[in-house]
Amino acid sequence: MTTVAFLTPNFNRQDLFPATLASMQAQTLEDWECWLVDDGSDPDNYDAMVAMCAGEPRVRVSRRDRDPKGACACRNIGAAQTDAKYVISLDTDDIIEPFCLQQRVDKMEQHPELDFAIFPSLMFEDEPNDLGLWWNIDTGEDLLERQFRQDAICQGTGSIWTTEAFRRIGMWSESLALWQDIDLYFRAFIQGYRYEKFFDLPPDLHNRCNHASLSRASFYNRAKQESRIQVVTDAIELLEQNGKSDLRPWARYMVAEIATGNASARHFDLSKEITDFARTHEVINDAEYATLKRVRQVYQYRLYRLPGIKSWLRSACEKFNCRSLLGRVPVGEESKHLPANREALTA
Repeated sequence: MTTVAFLTPNFNRQDLFPATLASMQAQTLEDWECWLVDDGSDPDNYDAMVAMCAGEPRVRVSRRDRDPKGACACRNIGAAQTDAKYVISLDTDDIIEPFCLQQRVDKMEQHPELDFAIFPSLMFEDEPNDLGLWWNIDTGEDLLERQFRQDAICQGTGSIWTTEAFRRIGMWSESLALWQDIDLYFRAFIQGYRYEKFFDLPPDLHNRCNHASLSRASFYNRAKQESRIQVVTDAIELLEQNGKSDLRPWARYMVAEIATGNASARHFDLSKEITDFARTHEVINDAEYATLKRVRQVYQYRLYRLPGIKSWLRSACEKFNCRSLLGRVPVGEESKHLPANREALTA
């Protein structure tokens, strides 16, 4: 049995993958394999990836052999086939420190009761450490509540799972166009999967910041917004199914952001859908429902052009604002955001 399997989708990333591959090959724990599943790359790109990995028997290159298209299907193909004890999702543009596997496996072996563990990571654009930013930090707050505030302390590559638990939870959702990692952790936190966070250790992952994927035109694509609604409504229903209905108001910030964002993008039916669902499921109260309904009407009838309405609109949306440290904390400054009884991270 292999110790760790990397689940790595590829789509035309021959230019970035050499650095990722080199970081895997530099691991002090050498007992790993990588399931590199191609998602329909150009033929030249696929051939280049095959040639790049030809001298590394631990990397298994294949093409996605079923629908749907997407990175999550590619990751799941690898997860379904590996016999490794643990799995880590690693994208073709991210870089791990040489001690990453040893650090993560050591903690999982020391805590055999865990289903997964979360580790700190840094963000970069071109070269590791060029942004000087954490992905996020631990503040001691409830991770589910932070997830609902869109203040998650990690994304898919920031954790290691036992293969058994990852399969049991249903692996990655292949039907979503966005927020697949948010969906995964919602399912884990709400259903009581056993985890620990080890933010007293140095960051072992450099997560590439892809600004192109954050463009407004792409972000407000209807399919992506439908996926965001699906993720939050599924999470709310999961709370109800697991006897945690009292936590539903934690989702009000996420609901409001989706509702107002879709109103501004003129997806009025989607804005109404998430608002109505949230009121029916007691995520928001009558006053909050009325505010979000009026925000939708302001955008629908372009009332923000009228004197005073723009100011009201800004004030109404600010009521749903909440604190997020995601991608904003400079390296070395993290101790300012930790509870007083916490020591600074050691990175």
